[in-house]
Amino acid sequence: MDYWDRSHMPRLQRIIFDNTLSQQEAVELVKTGEGRVDLVTELNPLDTLRVAESPFAAVIKNRGSLVMVYGIFNMLKAGSPWRDVRLRQAVNMAIHREDFIRYATKGNGVIVPALLPAKAFGYDPDLAPYAFEPVKARTLRREAGYPDGLAVTLIAPLTLEVQATVISKMLDQVGFQVERQMLDPVVYNQKTERGHLGQPVEQQAWDIALELQQDLANFPVFMPYNTHALGGNLDWGLEKPELHRLYEQGLRTVDREQQQALIRQMERHTHDQAYFLFLYSPIQLYAVNKAVQFVPHVTGRLIFGETAVTDEHWSVRKEKATGPE
Repeated sequence: MDYWDRSHMPRLQRIIFDNTLSQQEAVELVKTGEGRVDLVTELNPLDTLRVAESPFAAVIKNRGSLVMVYGIFNMLKAGSPWRDVRLRQAVNMAIHREDFIRYATKGNGVIVPALLPAKAFGYDPDLAPYAFEPVKARTLRREAGYPDGLAVTLIAPLTLEVQATVISKMLDQVGFQVERQMLDPVVYNQKTERGHLGQPVEQQAWDIALELQQDLANFPVFMPYNTHALGGNLDWGLEKPELHRLYEQGLRTVDREQQQALIRQMERHTHDQAYFLFLYSPIQLYAVNKAVQFVPHVTGRLIFGETAVTDEHWSVRKEKATGPE
């Protein structure tokens, strides 16, 4: 029993998961009463004010999560324009990231320069995000061979609809005519997960796919790099010899400082080549009963290692009123 860190053991007698409620139903229940719902995960930023004004619930924020939202360029479709680094850079320069965080997440996001969030192992604090440079973005688009603009199909899961809308409007401003397609999870996966495609890779007509991923192990050499950039299930890029070289070195060493240095080199190379549309790390939001002491886990997983209820929780009051069963 010495294996367990008892200072991080849950201080709860019973936890009930209810997956039959919709998100909106669960939010309504946690903010208007008590006894049916105590905690709602993945709270929409648009719902935070309504929850904060509730007498029963509060908004809890996880500011250091290992979750990322970014865009995948489809370099594998027939005749893909995204094989040109200038076009990928143009898209990154078209995004006003401060405004994006303000409008798409209501301020609940942290801008990132490449694929890793700030708390990830190997994050490079000296790497600056792409600046908002619309004039240069238009110039690069023209230099890449699209002087009159480029039609772009942007796909995203329904959970990222607001983000997709804001990105579409920003890309429109620099000459990318965006068609936005919001897809249910099954259809989205059939278009993006290479092991479950509904059509061959070269027939996938989308240009940019918005993706949300989390690194539960906090080992970026595997996730996100292996999965998204080096032959994994979500890799839609071309061969990347320099990235492969750094990746192989990272796998061969167990020295943490050397691993971190190699991951930072991977981040800088990925940033310079604009292999992805780099966006932000979400600040994870939860609607929580005010009598629940909930501490979010850094990985973003629902772990109750430091969670407890106060004497004001409905279950404790009920037990005191009726006595132990």
